[in-house]
Amino acid sequence: MTSRSYLIVGHGGQGVLDLGNFLSYDAMLHGERTAYTPSYGPETRGGKVRCYVVTSDEEIDSPIVDEIDVLVAMNNPSMDFEKVVKPKGLLLMNQSLIDRVPTRRDLQVIGIPATDIADKMKDQGFALSDTRVLQNSVAYGATLATLGKPFDKEEVRAVLEHVYQGSKSRFIPANLEAARAGYEFVAERQGLKFAECGCD
Repeated sequence: MTSRSYLIVGHGGQGVLDLGNFLSYDAMLHGERTAYTPSYGPETRGGKVRCYVVTSDEEIDSPIVDEIDVLVAMNNPSMDFEKVVKPKGLLLMNQSLIDRVPTRRDLQVIGIPATDIADKMKDQGFALSDTRVLQNSVAYGATLATLGKPFDKEEVRAVLEHVYQGSKSRFIPANLEAARAGYEFVAERQGLKFAECGCD
């Protein structure tokens, strides 16, 4: 059985729950089963938000696991969950907002300035008052790269179209570019060539 568990943690306004949806639907596109479990405080913005995602090629026994394969940490408090990552698991941390140093030495740690990358996209002409809302899509692309998956533009677009429907569909082009930016940031550091991974 091939399974993978994620815990995405951040605060309201970072798109944590949407990122969980991205990963869930991405798995479904590849024929996997998935379980998505959100958890958040009463505040819309600024409150603590976390989301569990489990993907598997077989039936999923529980939507929440004690030890996770991947922690996507979007802010400083989310580093508290470092302790629940499996040995040799992955910690993907948003270096824009995290200044805490990981305490575990048995994890694969990848840092990406997700918020800063999203913020710099304001110069690309997208009709968004604050492009930092794209930081979750940056993290989505980064996660795809850590999995060794090629960046398939049409698959990523299909994921975004599933999550952003109706009036929100206007945000798809910006989120698509944000996902690509996150993928390329990590891919460069892993020595992947974009022409070989379908990024062009």
